[in-house]
Amino acid sequence: MKKLKITIIYDAVEDELRQEAESKKKASLVCEQVEQVLIRRGHDVKRLAAESKIRAFATQIGQDDGDLIFNLCESIGGVSQFEQTVAALLEVLDKKFTGAGSIGLALAQDKELSKKIYHFHGIRYPRFSSMDSGKVEWSDDLRFPLFVKPLNEDASIGIDSGSVVHTVKELMERISYLQTELNAPALIEEFIEGREIYIGVLGNDKPEALPILEWDFSGVADGMPRIASSEAKWDEDSPYKDAPEVFPTDIPDTVCKRIQETAVQAFKALRLRDYGRVDMRLRRVTPMRPDEKSKGKAGKKIGGKGVAEKSTGVEKATTELDAWEFYVIEVNPNPHLDKNSEFAVAAQKHGLNYPDLIEKIVALAMERNA
Repeated sequence: MKKLKITIIYDAVEDELRQEAESKKKASLVCEQVEQVLIRRGHDVKRLAAESKIRAFATQIGQDDGDLIFNLCESIGGVSQFEQTVAALLEVLDKKFTGAGSIGLALAQDKELSKKIYHFHGIRYPRFSSMDSGKVEWSDDLRFPLFVKPLNEDASIGIDSGSVVHTVKELMERISYLQTELNAPALIEEFIEGREIYIGVLGNDKPEALPILEWDFSGVADGMPRIASSEAKWDEDSPYKDAPEVFPTDIPDTVCKRIQETAVQAFKALRLRDYGRVDMRLRRVTPMRPDEKSKGKAGKKIGGKGVAEKSTGVEKATTELDAWEFYVIEVNPNPHLDKNSEFAVAAQKHGLNYPDLIEKIVALAMERNA
């Protein structure tokens, strides 16, 4: 690749996190990891912190003479709703940058609107309701248990062990908590009891899905909600610390393929680009026989048309697909790019090591802006 002048932008709040990380001898932040990769690949790299004083930041961006901006700015001053503002600023100033544009970020961040887009495209998602300041904006007919989270936040902000509710009383208390403590409208979904899976998507004209990665909560103690809560993600002493991320081997190939196709469909429906991550919940709706569990294969459909030993490939594929359900929970337009993140780990499985992944994202952005 041609050697480029690249400016990495990130939220200035991370400078405080860097000092804390250094004092505790923790791993480097993403902006440092990306910078090290690009420098080693021969690019001329500098970092620019996005300050909450947006006019000063806009002036700095306007004066930048680089070939590309590597956009790692998921917030300004820790406010995630400003993520799309940064992209819009880059667009207005006619800057080439990596990752989603302002429209894609806006669509993905508004979880109510994104679900309506999924509905249009025939993508399965949990039935939901949304409420803001006591006003119901939308509501399906819902059944308990329900999952309650902020409508416009990411990084599992506002998601903890109290997010799964089983009664009207718990529901009202959770909505009140989100609106009083976080000043956030509430998204209320039917809780999909199942497996937590992540599918990275990479590309533009013909995006491709990365291997399915699962956060395996099967070993979590009974009574603990098996969800990707803020505690599970960020608390090193939580009961989830030993829950591994694995590449599942028991999901039939036909089901894996359909999951990956759906991930790409959701990525394109929200007008994303370069890279993204689709979070889903997966469950099997017909039980496995003991012998199939040991082989890691899908079971026959019970109470319906089973798989005859001499069935055609089409019949088998249809039956396998009928035995599983998967739901798009949300799409992360600019997922975390730490070298140990879900996206990077899946890319490694796909044959892209971390340096190659970072340079691939640069190449995709440059090709798109050519």
